[in-house]
Amino acid sequence: MSSVSSTDDPILDTAPAAASGSGSSSLLVCLPSLAAEVLDQTLSTLSVAFAGEELLLATPDTIPEQKQWPQMKFITASSKRTDAGWVLDAEDYEFAAGVAAEHNAQSVLLLCGSASSLSAEALRSLVNCIRGQQIDLAVPRFTLGLNSGLVNAALLYPLTRALFAANARFPLPADAALSARMIQRLSATRQSVRAASASPLLWPVAEAAIAGYSIREVEAGEASPPRPQAEDFNTLFQSVAASLFADIEAKASFWQRFRSRPAPASETFLPSPSHASAGIEVDSEIAGMIDAFHLAQANLQEIWSLALPPQSRLALKKLSLEPVKSFAFDPHLWARIVYDFALAFRLRTLNRGHLLGAMTPLYLAWAASHLLAADNDHDRAERSIEATAACFELEKPYLLSRWRWPDRFNP
Repeated sequence: MSSVSSTDDPILDTAPAAASGSGSSSLLVCLPSLAAEVLDQTLSTLSVAFAGEELLLATPDTIPEQKQWPQMKFITASSKRTDAGWVLDAEDYEFAAGVAAEHNAQSVLLLCGSASSLSAEALRSLVNCIRGQQIDLAVPRFTLGLNSGLVNAALLYPLTRALFAANARFPLPADAALSARMIQRLSATRQSVRAASASPLLWPVAEAAIAGYSIREVEAGEASPPRPQAEDFNTLFQSVAASLFADIEAKASFWQRFRSRPAPASETFLPSPSHASAGIEVDSEIAGMIDAFHLAQANLQEIWSLALPPQSRLALKKLSLEPVKSFAFDPHLWARIVYDFALAFRLRTLNRGHLLGAMTPLYLAWAASHLLAADNDHDRAERSIEATAACFELEKPYLLSRWRWPDRFNP
């Protein structure tokens, strides 16, 4: 992917994972607790990525005495959370900010569970964004399989793009490079929202956007981002959606004033399910997603009526009558539904756990529609994701209207 000039987009740029070796600088690398073999591989990759430079490395692990890493100064320190999670969380940012301030580090490379999967080239490129190009936040952009990252494609990416004008495909990163002021801002944000959860999520891309800080994506290729530990999907979905909606509520004064630039209408083209005339069987997983939606359509009308206006419920009813092979969730409808749930979350229309539980089968319906439209083709999948994000931008006035005058629809 070619670079986008910062004069075209003052917030986001996308850079290939190519690096120019720059001189040494005060770089802090923070690692979670890793298995011995993963730690060894990570340190080896770091030594290649930053050959000839001195690194300050904070890790909760003990480095074996027989292992010699002369360029690394180790700090045996750990945050309250020492395990390698699937994304960076508030504790990670707060811990890194404290170590960076103590050692006057101007650049921070914060690695999570995918520490060993990123190449030396990608790691170096992330850091070079901060050191050589005055970027405040650099995050990896992965090339995922068709069935991976669907919550990100359905919710995280389109909402971040529409509300904060940050076209970052993975706004909840597992690894990031940060400037000193970015890591301190995230730490301050963490302290201001310290609440019930011991390890709440923070949304660094949104935080950078409202601060006017620069963001850049670095191509990470097919490196595998960490997967959530074995956890019930419904619980995981509700946790991520709740954190995202809470962040949107907290930053409402920004995104209500900020005018995003909707994509051209041509980018909203959504591929139609190719199974409609193909006479082939639909994958059992996709069929199961649609079955879950049908079950919800029969049993969740009372809850949906508290969050969704009549026209959306009518559209869902029509969708439930579609044959499986031509099942297609209108991305404009999906965008409005997500906005409706974000508003219901803010208004506490009903218990938030019940609300987000009722949203899960709607997400599954979107995911099924997306996979049918993609039909195992990466180009079609990409068009579907971009069409969805573009529709969130186009439907932003709907959210603004509902947010400012929620009583216009009073269930």
